[in-house]
Amino acid sequence: MRATVLPLATLLLGFSLLQMSNGLQGTLLAVRAGLEGFGGATTGLIMSGFFAGLSIGSFVAPRLISGVGHIRTFAALASVASAAALMHLAFVDPWVWIAVRCLTGFAFAGLIIVTESWLNASVSSAQRGKLLAVYGMVGMASGAAGQFLLNLGDPAEFILFVLVSIVMSLSLVPISLSRVEGPRSEGAQEPPSLRRLWGLSPYGAVAAGLVGASIGTFYGLAPLFAQEMGYTQSRIALLIAAFTIGGLVLQFPLGWMSDRMSRRGLGVGLAAAGSALMLLTLPIPAPTGTMLLVLGFAIGGLVLPAQSIVIAHVNDRAPGSAVVAVSGGLVLMQGIGAAIGPLLAGVLLDTLGPRGLPLALGGFQLIIVAWGLLRMTLRSDPETQERHAAPPLTPNFVEGELSREE
Repeated sequence: MRATVLPLATLLLGFSLLQMSNGLQGTLLAVRAGLEGFGGATTGLIMSGFFAGLSIGSFVAPRLISGVGHIRTFAALASVASAAALMHLAFVDPWVWIAVRCLTGFAFAGLIIVTESWLNASVSSAQRGKLLAVYGMVGMASGAAGQFLLNLGDPAEFILFVLVSIVMSLSLVPISLSRVEGPRSEGAQEPPSLRRLWGLSPYGAVAAGLVGASIGTFYGLAPLFAQEMGYTQSRIALLIAAFTIGGLVLQFPLGWMSDRMSRRGLGVGLAAAGSALMLLTLPIPAPTGTMLLVLGFAIGGLVLPAQSIVIAHVNDRAPGSAVVAVSGGLVLMQGIGAAIGPLLAGVLLDTLGPRGLPLALGGFQLIIVAWGLLRMTLRSDPETQERHAAPPLTPNFVEGELSREE
């Protein structure tokens, strides 16, 4: 058991540092873009650049993992992300920032695929929801901590960009100094394929894109939304942190529930509640600071856990040879959604003002509900019975290699 826990703990520690720095960087760039007068549509395009790079990286990263392994891929791409953070300082130009965000997204695609494929290869279907809930909690707690780092410097100066690079570089230390290796598949891994992902779960493929659109839109444009509402820098950081902490608080309970009921049904229920909550905020002309934080907490609690639930839902249907392929396909769909989401929401923000943000988020969630209900009428969901009927996997790390007892 210790041999299994050690590499996962080491992996999650490095991942947490990456998420902390990435959380800071996303909010920092949105605030700095506002200070530079880039506008909502341009800022949305900059934020979309990250997810466009994420989509491209989802095709390349599985080949890197197959060629050099999980740990070397993690180290190389974390170094790229660290260097990219400093490039925003050298060229304060929206087009350069778009390109650099694409590079950062490319690096994070590999980092996410390394982490998720490693985790999914190490657990049985009956326990997957809880493990991915822990993964989500680590990411969200680190992202929330990153928001508070915004108060350590002036976004108009250089220190916060340097801090992002430092923390990203430190993420290499836990894995680089440990004596564990990533999991190795007993057979050849399938290449990433949207057709394969669709074949495994049409609901999961579409939901992954729309969840990505919702999360990317909030993290990318909520700082600009709050800025237009007249909130201070510290209040903006609290809003993003409230969204993240909301997801953190509900992540494990919802992950636990997803191991005991239909993950698809749970995802549809969360999207229905999220869309209702966001659309109900439209008549409110200017929420008070406290009300805005409560809404951010509630929306985060409904939207963020859906990501892990969708990942677990699709992986329940995937054979061992498709673990990396599924991770790559899900990251691709999340990247596509998160690239398009902030761009569409940015246009609404420029056209309708601050109300454009909850309108866009509510719309994304409503589509998840409609698609999920349609899939339920076309195909029943036997996943709960299959999940508990399946024999558990027994991952053993022996000299760094993951084996599975037949």
